[in-house]
Amino acid sequence: MYNIAKPTPDDLPTSKQLLRSTLIALVTAIAILFTVVLPSEYAIDPTGIGRMLGLTEMGEIKTQLAEEAAIDASMDAAAARAAVQPAAPLGTGASSVTAQPAPIPLPAADSWRDEMQVVLTPGQGTEIKLVMQAGERAEFSWVAQGGVVNFDTHGDGGGQSISYEKGRS
Repeated sequence: MYNIAKPTPDDLPTSKQLLRSTLIALVTAIAILFTVVLPSEYAIDPTGIGRMLGLTEMGEIKTQLAEEAAIDASMDAAAARAAVQPAAPLGTGASSVTAQPAPIPLPAADSWRDEMQVVLTPGQGTEIKLVMQAGERAEFSWVAQGGVVNFDTHGDGGGQSISYEKGRS
């Protein structure tokens, strides 16, 4: 028992109407691909509309961050391979281990002050590293002149990575 009556052939769309609707959907999908998806995801803007809407810049940031993440991942993998050390051979006798007291940090008389200038060409990147002990603090500021720079402030140590801030300046 069905409560719905079977539609008549006059109520159904014709093959011509279905083909027309399919072609309209295809053209719309291609238009969205070229004006929105390619510029915003891959920084590819064949029409120029993506740049007018600000989508190409978004795609440029995404691709640059993806490249930087791939470089970081390869550097992390290389560091992990280098950190693996062979265990001591068996049968070497008893080893003596003495506990050493942890060094007490001395208060700094004056803060370290330094200034550096880095000139980057378009598409070039650089990384500035600080080697610090756990719990140490670094105060810094930076300025980008004549262009825009992506940045990623993070910490790596003990096999862990902490991201503090990412952005564009």
